[in-house]
Amino acid sequence: MIKVLASGSTGNSYIIQAEEEILLLECGINFKEIKQGLDFDLSKVKGCLITHEHKDHSKAIKDVLAAGIDIYMSKGTAAGINLEDERYSYRFNYLRHKIPKHIGGFTIIPFSVEHDVNEPLGFLIYHPKIGKIVFATDTYYLKPVFKNVNHILIECNYSEDILPQLPAWRARTIKSHMSLETLKETLKSWELGNTKDITLIHISNDNGDPERFKEEIENFTGIKTYVAEPGLIIN
Repeated sequence: MIKVLASGSTGNSYIIQAEEEILLLECGINFKEIKQGLDFDLSKVKGCLITHEHKDHSKAIKDVLAAGIDIYMSKGTAAGINLEDERYSYRFNYLRHKIPKHIGGFTIIPFSVEHDVNEPLGFLIYHPKIGKIVFATDTYYLKPVFKNVNHILIECNYSEDILPQLPAWRARTIKSHMSLETLKETLKSWELGNTKDITLIHISNDNGDPERFKEEIENFTGIKTYVAEPGLIIN
């Protein structure tokens, strides 16, 4: 099961559940909301992956650590968060590009992405009960080419036709995220024969068009496409 708790510039958090094991992706919302999404049962949570240090992806990190949940991120992200409380340093687990990590029954292969921070990551997640999931957000393009993944959660932040209407500083800022056009080029290079669904995440509130993006990606790929909204569940 994939469950969206929040997606976008105001906060990001997702749940991946395979039978009795749960993996959190991002903790960029209040911890109370995360606990609600978990039905207040943290016993199944094996860890929390964080892509980078921006608050909309890491806001609740102190509460997650205090709850006894291990955090997985790059050293660059840890440095960017600059968490000075050493009581929980033993719960920090560092990830590196293309070096697999086992978290319970999950296998994580981190990969580098392109964003305006130090050492951001995306994740290829595998569990025998749910197959392979690609998770990529806050990246203006992707170098890896994926094959035979079952589920895709990927950023579709804005469309490039909005850029001429924006002030130069704003256009430069949103170019640190993936556009609809770049997403199409990205998916065209992947082998999607086994892909069951695509979920569009981190759509811009100001410059995105969720229904248009959903329709275009679904028509482009022929694959069931969802817009990440709080409460969305994909089985």
